[in-house]
Amino acid sequence: MTSTPKPRGIVQTDRGRTKNILKGRKNRFRSFIMLGLVAFIMLSPQAREMTMGKISEVKEFIMNPTSGYLVYDIEADYTLNRIITLENEDVDKTEYYNETFPISPDIYALEGSQSMYTYTDGTQDLPNQKIQDVVSTELRIDGQSINIPLENTAIRLYSDAITTPSGHKIWWPGTSGSDKTYCVGGPCVKVTSYLGPGESMTYEYLVTISTKSFTWWSEADVVDPRIPGFASGIIEENSGTFDDFENRGGGERIDDFTSIRWYNKNRPDYAIDATGATVIAAVSAIDSNLPEDNQNAFKFAKAAFDYIRENIEYYTCPPGEQSCAGLPAQSGPACLASGQGDCDEQTNAFLSLLRAKGIPGWYVFGVLSSQSYTKWEAHAWGYIQLPMSTEWCNDNKIDLDSCYVEASVDVTNNKWLLHTASALIEWIEQPDPNRDGTYINAYYQSLARSDSDGDCYDKGYDDCRIERERVFALEGPVSYGGGKFPVYS
Repeated sequence: MTSTPKPRGIVQTDRGRTKNILKGRKNRFRSFIMLGLVAFIMLSPQAREMTMGKISEVKEFIMNPTSGYLVYDIEADYTLNRIITLENEDVDKTEYYNETFPISPDIYALEGSQSMYTYTDGTQDLPNQKIQDVVSTELRIDGQSINIPLENTAIRLYSDAITTPSGHKIWWPGTSGSDKTYCVGGPCVKVTSYLGPGESMTYEYLVTISTKSFTWWSEADVVDPRIPGFASGIIEENSGTFDDFENRGGGERIDDFTSIRWYNKNRPDYAIDATGATVIAAVSAIDSNLPEDNQNAFKFAKAAFDYIRENIEYYTCPPGEQSCAGLPAQSGPACLASGQGDCDEQTNAFLSLLRAKGIPGWYVFGVLSSQSYTKWEAHAWGYIQLPMSTEWCNDNKIDLDSCYVEASVDVTNNKWLLHTASALIEWIEQPDPNRDGTYINAYYQSLARSDSDGDCYDKGYDDCRIERERVFALEGPVSYGGGKFPVYS
């Protein structure tokens, strides 16, 4: 299906919603233009000539005020606070609530490597770049401030958990065990809270990061060249084929992230499913607009990205809506069939399309802010691998095994091969040794709570256990740097 044309002035915000950017602004914009015209006339002829030269650099910002764009910082440092409020609605029994928080990792432009490209002619390898540097992680609970070790620098088992004055337990056990007291799929910190009948509490989980935007796309007509990564990115013309994945990165990503059906734990279907009828139809529609027998991996992946953008409307279950409360995210096929979906669901659809062609794609989860850093929401998006062509790699003296990119793709926010400093990455899907979605399921199933007297079913799950509310907020100011750049809707 195709999207309904949007009325003039309606654009998509960075959180997938729509608003009219012309409402209440038309007169201000006209006043701005008139003021600029008067000022221009008053300039000397030489100054007017210089000004006309500069206009070409910003014409896309002023020629069409209805086009809609978002402005992001190239660099930003901030502390994000996750505020958790718990209330025991059971008036008879003490209950517990356990939450598992991923310990946010440092993120590099190419995970698991010291360099981006390895050269065959003796040239020094292109250094890798850190795009997210986690400075500290802190838990504030029961009057205590607890510094959480970063990633796997230290572990604290449940048997050695910190117990607060009110009896709450905190530990960061690592992934070496198999029972529920351990982490699954990456380092974490676990918090178990105990509340008596009618009691409530609040605690805070804070992450401080130094981050920068990064692009893996070198298309000069679209991407601001000031964004880190621009000089070493991929473009359609130097992309490899579907067959090239086997010879890039040891072929590990096609082994780990190309299953045509993926993740059905605690779900009625597979979240990613390249065999679904709507996925097959969408792939056929995408192929019909590409050159016959297209083998260019970039060309198909970008066309799939554009297909989701053009055919899927952003939609999320309204707060308090019972018809979708507690339900798993729509699968990729279901999202395509309904023509709408939230960030998880649109990512399922995008990854389903990629896997139909054998393009590796995997999940990323984190927290995304508005461009002003005033609003934050939990968010899901994807990572993909794309190879450069063998000819291009050889011409540039780059070893074939290192001649590829692994890049962030956020379909709901129009971020093609782009990470922005406004996104805090909490967890990137890792290869699952069980090959059954255990890791991704553990991320989604991060909450557990008790029902001591077993009355929740009879009460319709009301007034029988601990309920939770979560709010994201900045702790202190944001430090900006490196300039700003636009991303158009």
